[in-house]
Amino acid sequence: MKTYSVASFTDIGLRRTINEDHILVGRFIKNRGGMGLTFSTDDDFLAVYGLVFAVADGIGGARAGEVASRLALQVFDRHFYSFEKAAAEDAAFVDALTASGKRANDTILQMASARPECSDMGCTLAGVCLTPSGYHVFSAGDSRVYRFRRYLQQLTEDDTVTGLAVRLGTMTGEEAEASNQRHTLINSLGSSSFQLRVSQTKELRDDERLLISSDGLHDLVPRPLIEDILKTNADPVQAVQALVEEAKRQGGHDNISVILIQADIQETIAATEVEGTPSSELASEFKAPQDLEKMA
Repeated sequence: MKTYSVASFTDIGLRRTINEDHILVGRFIKNRGGMGLTFSTDDDFLAVYGLVFAVADGIGGARAGEVASRLALQVFDRHFYSFEKAAAEDAAFVDALTASGKRANDTILQMASARPECSDMGCTLAGVCLTPSGYHVFSAGDSRVYRFRRYLQQLTEDDTVTGLAVRLGTMTGEEAEASNQRHTLINSLGSSSFQLRVSQTKELRDDERLLISSDGLHDLVPRPLIEDILKTNADPVQAVQALVEEAKRQGGHDNISVILIQADIQETIAATEVEGTPSSELASEFKAPQDLEKMA
């Protein structure tokens, strides 16, 4: 029987004083450290609810970016898992992802309006939802999802000024990478025009891996080097550690978050967690002065 192995890590980097990234790994939300998860394809939770893995990269300055990315994943997680989905109905997963993104965006907008210190806060969101029949990719902003087989293929589109220019053919990829507008977002949570892109079902083959990252990784580590690291590190934990360390070697000027998902032949079902807190606990720990649940 096929199993999935997941490894993840989020790191403050070398120059920032706050980690504005958060990661969601199997209902755990983390702002530092790593987590590994292994489960079989016939897992009952996967069959009924699906499993979501995501990176949120905060924007807004001060601590507002950290607040936005944490809040986004809290609300997204809680709303998504309130849906019970039929295993054969992939449309139900798409609907749940779309509705959860909207709920998270609405909540961020409400808090930004209610709290001056959170004004204009927002975050990116990119992730993968595993289902009994495959996976869906979702994104908003410039955090990314890649598929790696023999080479790295980006599955998401950068919602940036330069990303749009490349898609319109008015700028080359090389010009986009050198542009000072490559981080100017045109779509993110915390925006009235927010839109979450959700892909149709894709099959996760035995010979491929899915990589989710904030721009603290892919902005610093060239694609060929990411490919080399994935080729030379079969173990997902070692691969994730190597990617984070390489981003630091390349300057580490931003927060770095990485999640790696792969199918393998292990038969165990286990979870290990380092410095993490279940999202349900985070939801009770992080409340607005009035009532986060009412806002969500």
